[in-house]
Amino acid sequence: MRISPHVHSLLLNFEIELSSGVKIPRFVPAYVIEAERLTVVDTAVKSSAPTIFEYIESIGRKPEEIEYVINTHGHFDHVGGNGIFAERAKPRFFAHPKDKAIIESLEYQERIRPIGNMREQNTSGDVAVTDLLNEGDTLDLGGGVQVEVFHTPGHSPGSLSLFIPEDGALFCGDVLPEPGTLPVYEDVRQTLDSLIKLRLVRGATVLLSQLSDQVWRGDDVYAHIDDGEAYLRRIDRLVRQAADLLGEKSSREEICRVVFRELGLPEAASALPIVQTTIMAHLVTDPLGE
Repeated sequence: MRISPHVHSLLLNFEIELSSGVKIPRFVPAYVIEAERLTVVDTAVKSSAPTIFEYIESIGRKPEEIEYVINTHGHFDHVGGNGIFAERAKPRFFAHPKDKAIIESLEYQERIRPIGNMREQNTSGDVAVTDLLNEGDTLDLGGGVQVEVFHTPGHSPGSLSLFIPEDGALFCGDVLPEPGTLPVYEDVRQTLDSLIKLRLVRGATVLLSQLSDQVWRGDDVYAHIDDGEAYLRRIDRLVRQAADLLGEKSSREEICRVVFRELGLPEAASALPIVQTTIMAHLVTDPLGE
């Protein structure tokens, strides 16, 4: 779907299978930037690659034209198709230095951040990051289309947000906690600081958050960033209340179940190590307050 003059969004479905056999349905958007240098933002999971290639053909371009792949961060569901893209198009791969290691070694990522059978089922092999992106960088895609780079850690150490001024399009990866969805971030304070940074980006008229299946436009762009911050603060209060209620001997699993119940989230998902890490991160951070 065309989102702006140069940006297309594809909503891609997949599943996370836990060791218990439980399958948790998930989705992830990937984006095509239609410029002189055809660019893909995140390659999703390996099963998504044919869908992305077919879409590129539907707009009159060829997958072999892809020159750049930008990984907003290194998690499995955003880099899972990298191997297939490398084989077919041989693009340059861009990422932040702090996520480089988990992109280039999916086995290493699995060891430090296990998520069911993600590596086996949803990735297509290790790929070298050819180009590093840092805060303040600008990537020229040709024809007047430029991508401004913001380092917005919290969800991962090397999470990036991107802004195309010509389209007013702001890509925030997974850094914006989406109300009503699974909270997944590693550092609470960094997440809050990144939301403050996003709010200061001027001229954004389209917000593309990869934890949402919606596109936010106009005044809703900054209002939705505010909603994400409010959700983060609500989770912070609930975690601290649950920890106080259950006492010092409570397990992370018990705290997660209580918080998920209050948030109206599926209890099965509270068993995911990544969300348990998120919930417990609040307890090693000073309260966020109001």
